[in-house]
Amino acid sequence: MKDKVYLRSLLDYNAWANAELFRKVRALPPEEVTKKRKTGLESIHLSLNHLLAVDRIWLAHMQRRDHGIAELRARLYEDMDALWQARQEMDRTLVGYLDGLDGDALEEVVDYTLIGGNTGSLSRAMCFTHLAIHGAYHRGWIADMFGQAEAQPAQIDIPVYERAIRAEGLRPLP
Repeated sequence: MKDKVYLRSLLDYNAWANAELFRKVRALPPEEVTKKRKTGLESIHLSLNHLLAVDRIWLAHMQRRDHGIAELRARLYEDMDALWQARQEMDRTLVGYLDGLDGDALEEVVDYTLIGGNTGSLSRAMCFTHLAIHGAYHRGWIADMFGQAEAQPAQIDIPVYERAIRAEGLRPLP
């Protein structure tokens, strides 16, 4: 796939959804954000760290360098402000990296080794697609934790995003 417009729309959506999610998370009482729950990633806070860690891991795979992350449940940031700043920076970094690639680089196959030792190969385009889908998947887990906290989760479906970007006069979806 050489369609940078489509991939950029996925990354732009992903960044918007992350921002909406953080807005809602920051409105929760802090104890609800860190509360241990019956879910695979333990808490909203750890889930947000996981999303950032996985983005860092896959960016490193695409750049063919070491990511330095030893576990998928890495708690990169305890402080929510620092985590939010790092999240925003990662979203900008991913867009900047994509913008710097040409079509051939998007189709180039990247070999990877996951933290658990599994190996595989994906094109860079599919790596970007994975990041967007992985983000949506875990934001769904976080929405469930909002329900456990008796709070309304972020409304972050693509049609909500489309209305938001249209209202702000931003680049429309392809």
